Amino acid sequence: MNRKEFLKISSILGVHLSAFPAYSKYQSNFTKRNSSKKVLIIGAGAAGLSAGHLLQQQGIDFKILEASAGYGGRMKTLKDFVDYPIPLGAEWITSSILPFNLIAGSNSASEKIQTVGYTQDDGYGVWYNGKLVRGDLGTLLYRKFINSSWLDFFEEFILPSVADKISYQSVVRSIDYSREKVVINTADEELTADQVIVTVPLKILQDKKIQFNPALPSKKLEVINNAVVWDGLKVFIEFKEKFYPAFVDLIINPETDGQVSYYDASFGQNTKSNVLGMFAVGKPAKERGELNNDDLKSYILTELDEIFSNRATPNYLRHVVQNWSEEPYIESAYISDHSEVKTVRQLQKPINDKIYFAGDCYTSGKDWGNVHNAVESAQDCVNDIIS
Repeated sequence: MNRKEFLKISSILGVHLSAFPAYSKYQSNFTKRNSSKKVLIIGAGAAGLSAGHLLQQQGIDFKILEASAGYGGRMKTLKDFVDYPIPLGAEWITSSILPFNLIAGSNSASEKIQTVGYTQDDGYGVWYNGKLVRGDLGTLLYRKFINSSWLDFFEEFILPSVADKISYQSVVRSIDYSREKVVINTADEELTADQVIVTVPLKILQDKKIQFNPALPSKKLEVINNAVVWDGLKVFIEFKEKFYPAFVDLIINPETDGQVSYYDASFGQNTKSNVLGMFAVGKPAKERGELNNDDLKSYILTELDEIFSNRATPNYLRHVVQNWSEEPYIESAYISDHSEVKTVRQLQKPINDKIYFAGDCYTSGKDWGNVHNAVESAQDCVNDIIS
């Protein structure tokens, strides 16, 4: 069973897959622990920052090792393109409830974060066989931040509790869990811990950028090596005028190859700018991402001119590209939507109560690929560690 089948069956049976089913219970039973335990977290993206935030609340010593020079992972935001933040990575809130209070452990976070949802009347189109078929969005639970982003939320509510515990440009080379203490070697130092939470993108593990001693269990290695990790590409194009609906999906055949969507990136923002986003994952992202900047621009404008009756090129102003497959220490978008539930569950499974895995693909299998999934998986790890 893959993700779409699981979600469809859950819907038919009336199973409500709300975000953080155990998170509120965890918060309400909060008792700060005085512990001599030391935890090392690898990666300062959504999962790593959340894990540190929760460990800080529990009084457990921790350190976050981040390979790059900054925090956030794929929660990357461009603030100087137009007059509102452009989310180059995580863009939508896709959980069935607004999760801000639960993530922050605060009763006021949701009041400070403004979001906007889509309605059935917002324009939608499908491009197939040279024809744009227009309709409405139907039921789309996605919400967009208004003049902010996921990164802004983390900077305000999560980062202050962990900022002094992050070690940047700390590239982890190996993890030795053969002894009582886990030994982690970076390019510059050796550290020890009782437990390690690995939050690096799956592509990093597939490329064997981190060596494990002993080697990871065979079942773990099998799912890591065989999982389909999609390439990821986002392009934002500013136009003189708006000529496009809220979303246009391109039909990709077979659908397991990936996705391509064009969408109104200025939807709900306090702006007069007209910005169209292009989101591509899988084989379409790889093919487009291999083009140089000028060729990619020409490719997209030609495609948009075909879809929108030659209105793109005359209205073009400028564009910006984020190729996640070329981003150091990330190298991809996320695991395929068509992955098996049992694969994702195996990816999350800890090893010897020493090595834990958290992130948008290391989940319980109910859902994956989103920020709230990464946070919930971090909570699962911390719950196991403090048990």
